[in-house]
Amino acid sequence: MKWKLIVFLTFFWVNFSFTQENEATMTAIKDQIEIIDSYIESDVFSLDPEEFLDQIADHGAELNGYYEHERLKKIIRNIGMPNAMVITVFYFWNDQLIHVNYKQRQYMETKNSDGFVVMDYSNAFTKFESKHYFDKGNEIYKIVSGQAVTNIEPEETFVSYSLRMKSLLDNKFKNRGTYEALQGKWINVQFPDEHMIFEETIRFNFRDGKFLKRLKVKIKDDIMHCSSPKDKYVYKYKIESLNEFELVVKDLQDTSSSLVLYKKVE
Repeated sequence: MKWKLIVFLTFFWVNFSFTQENEATMTAIKDQIEIIDSYIESDVFSLDPEEFLDQIADHGAELNGYYEHERLKKIIRNIGMPNAMVITVFYFWNDQLIHVNYKQRQYMETKNSDGFVVMDYSNAFTKFESKHYFDKGNEIYKIVSGQAVTNIEPEETFVSYSLRMKSLLDNKFKNRGTYEALQGKWINVQFPDEHMIFEETIRFNFRDGKFLKRLKVKIKDDIMHCSSPKDKYVYKYKIESLNEFELVVKDLQDTSSSLVLYKKVE
């Protein structure tokens, strides 16, 4: 009987210690969430829908990252589905995901001028919500309420996705001065019939006034990585110099090429 008592007490103590540790972790996470939500002057950086969606949303989409003290604290992602707005809020502390609040807000119905029932995209209610708590990359607690909107499968895996979005946002935050300086229209000085326009992280190429190509831009170590969804090739250009009037780049696809000078135009 004595050994059974020892086993029971050991099991009880381990379980009790684990529960106490979990409760302490949960308390710390909730405290950090409250702190993060109290920030009112965050630096906000956005991603283009193509960077965080596999396909274009029916009723728009946006993803914004909120920075405080040089670190990402929160991501808010809104995706307009055919019958609901899906809102996901990711919270970070010390560069680790600690909490996700996921909501499916179903659109209300109304009647149009012809008397037909249609969706009222300006009014919605929360039909499904799940709250997830993480510690060191592992989910430690989850709360689910409501029922999922028809044809929308609730998300369950958040860690890898959130870290990928964090990487994209961190890149934009770190290189914010370069991205900001690139915005606008640039004309090739040597070949004036060629120009490019930067809008956020997208580069549009033109020749003779005709559109040629749309490229996603990612800057790393003064290298401009340009890629197109139509092909998997990545074009690389070294930014030799950049100011509000001039941009000098070197085409890294051709090691023998000379520098290319662009002039900023209004």
